[in-house]
Amino acid sequence: KYNMTNAKSASTPFEKGTKLRAATPDDTFCNLKMYQELTGSLNHLAVFTRPDIAFAVSKLSKFNANPTTTHFKAALHVLRYLKSTRNYCIVYIRSPTVPITDIIGYSDADFASDEDDRKSYTGYVFIVNGGAITWSTHKQHTVAFSSMESEYMALSDAAREAIARKQFFQELQIPSAIRPVPLLTDSQTALEISDNPAKYRQAKHIDVRYHAVRHYIHDGKIQIDYIPSAHQPADIFTKALETTKHQRFCRMIGLRNSYEAFEQVD
Repeated sequence: KYNMTNAKSASTPFEKGTKLRAATPDDTFCNLKMYQELTGSLNHLAVFTRPDIAFAVSKLSKFNANPTTTHFKAALHVLRYLKSTRNYCIVYIRSPTVPITDIIGYSDADFASDEDDRKSYTGYVFIVNGGAITWSTHKQHTVAFSSMESEYMALSDAAREAIARKQFFQELQIPSAIRPVPLLTDSQTALEISDNPAKYRQAKHIDVRYHAVRHYIHDGKIQIDYIPSAHQPADIFTKALETTKHQRFCRMIGLRNSYEAFEQVD
């Protein structure tokens, strides 16, 4: 449909350093219907089977009302990436040594990364049996004044999703549902504010909706901990990464080439 059959493949959905801005009167505009159909198709993939393109699709969808040729070119780049990774699938592997099915969550934020309004991006992913089961990437509702605040708000959004996953496990009567859901972030300061009452004053001005995470921790529903940025797979949901890092995080959330996955099963 988009004449990309013979297009050169891409190694990442977004080139690192890509900056997309809202259209101005001097820009060249693309076909509105074609752009919206493309982002709609990409969004279907991002929601159901391809978490690795979720961030790119979130950024592109922002321009659905007024897309330019620059935006359309960036959307076609995602197609070029999908061409090279068309055999990717999420693989779940049951552990032969750990009989209990556990959930583990990862939360991340990219501070003031939106080029137009300087809002930050939230990204999180929850993994069961080595594969992603739910994920999200979205622009935060309010402006954060520091990277700590953006990480704290991302942690709170992820905490609400953790509660939903925990309740689902309880309905299925999975034993691990009685334990707190582990949620990992690469921000030490966000951890301190979430878990340390003495540090809470530093975040009192943040929208009250984000402080629910403190109550979930107090009630034993979630357990937050630190993970180094180099091992934070939620990074793939908040920014464009270079090839090596992007591929490493794809594997961490369970994305594999289908042929490789079948060989592992055999």
